[in-house]
Amino acid sequence: MNRLVVATIAFLSFVPLAAAEMPHKPAMMQDQVVLNLTTEGWVKTDTARVSVYVELVQQEEAAAALKDRIDGSLQSLAKDVDWRITSSRQQLDQTGLNRWYVSAEARIPEAALAGLQDRAKDASSPGYKVTISDVDFTPSLAEFEKLRADLREQIYQQALDEASRLNKVMPGADYHVRKVDFVQIYAMPAMEAAQRPMMMKSGMADAASGSQGGAELLVSVKQSVSAQVVLGRSEMPAAPKE
Repeated sequence: MNRLVVATIAFLSFVPLAAAEMPHKPAMMQDQVVLNLTTEGWVKTDTARVSVYVELVQQEEAAAALKDRIDGSLQSLAKDVDWRITSSRQQLDQTGLNRWYVSAEARIPEAALAGLQDRAKDASSPGYKVTISDVDFTPSLAEFEKLRADLREQIYQQALDEASRLNKVMPGADYHVRKVDFVQIYAMPAMEAAQRPMMMKSGMADAASGSQGGAELLVSVKQSVSAQVVLGRSEMPAAPKE
């Protein structure tokens, strides 16, 4: 028992001595500056999303012939645009006739909007009606994404400028951009965003039939992008003097 106690005391005495003799590795000192940066811009568009509704009674035409007729009607409204059929259904009415209800849409340049309603009337005939159901001047998703990409690029440049500015004030500090966390900010309140399209759409289809083509309804939408930026540097502490 006495030998065990002596051995334990000897071991405990050796541990602090060994720890003291191990080389000490100084911890890396971290220094950082946190910034909140925001930039904004306007997304513009010179096209409108036009929705068309076609209602027709199938006579003796085959389905392929009906499709060709609808395609021709859409092209008569606006050429060289990408018309897409968004819905299609058919049903038998009380007289046994087969009725088709087709919806289509395309983004149409401003210059092609003049007289749109008149062209829809010209494309119609008994048993075949073409209606402009909606004209929406809200910018496209691609236009929104293009603006947001440009705003993010501005944030990156602002972050680099802040790091350069800080290094000028503190020579030798060597700050760099360590992290950029983006937060999307929607400029319009939810209620305003919901009401604006309704206000714009009321009367848009009628305005598109005039000689001005509803050009006064083209809108620009403000977007803001915000990010939290971390500027940091890493340096070793000065070695203690002997």
